[in-house]
Amino acid sequence: MSGARFPLVLLPGPDTSVTDVARLVRTLPAALRPVVVRPAADGARTRESVRALPDLVDGLVRQVRDAGVSDPFALHGWGAGAYLGLALAGAFERAVGHAVCTTLFVSDAAAPGWVSARLDSTPSPDGLLTQAVRRTVTESRLVVCTGQASAGIPAAGLEPWCRHSTSGTEFVTLPPGFGTDPASALSRLIAARLLPAAVRAARMPVARVYEPDVAARSGP
Repeated sequence: MSGARFPLVLLPGPDTSVTDVARLVRTLPAALRPVVVRPAADGARTRESVRALPDLVDGLVRQVRDAGVSDPFALHGWGAGAYLGLALAGAFERAVGHAVCTTLFVSDAAAPGWVSARLDSTPSPDGLLTQAVRRTVTESRLVVCTGQASAGIPAAGLEPWCRHSTSGTEFVTLPPGFGTDPASALSRLIAARLLPAAVRAARMPVARVYEPDVAARSGP
């Protein structure tokens, strides 16, 4: 790995707290550059998610590029953010003809196909989003993380993630973490999969986090 910091795009879901994002950022090694992106106007929770997905993803692509990310990067998505991360990885691949997102980390999200197969006559907005991405396959390697927040998802709901990657899927059960900061275990996993051992120790100052401003979030 060169001296440049490796970009890690973070995609919170609508139910992901600002505190959860900040805790992960605080525990990341300095060799990783966190870039937080969010769908415009929280569109991932609208009833029009299936039709709106291309616009949502285009907006996320612009946010990533506006942050100066042009080289390979990794992605982490929480909940519905994982489904948007899958769509985002696919969009970059289609644009350049090969994988740009090297690894997609998934937290607290059942596989899209498993969720969409269980939708009732009045599906939730998140369920509609899974319908939109259920056929998306990426060259990115998938690392599916489970912990306390995803305890209600059965193994049958996680295993179909394998169908969404041609480069392999890893399933990891995270320990609770240390003290009041459960992000520590997730941070260590991300660092172990992305960085050489020699550069994992130094922590990332929160001041260096890139996050788009309000105007960027509200645009299409």
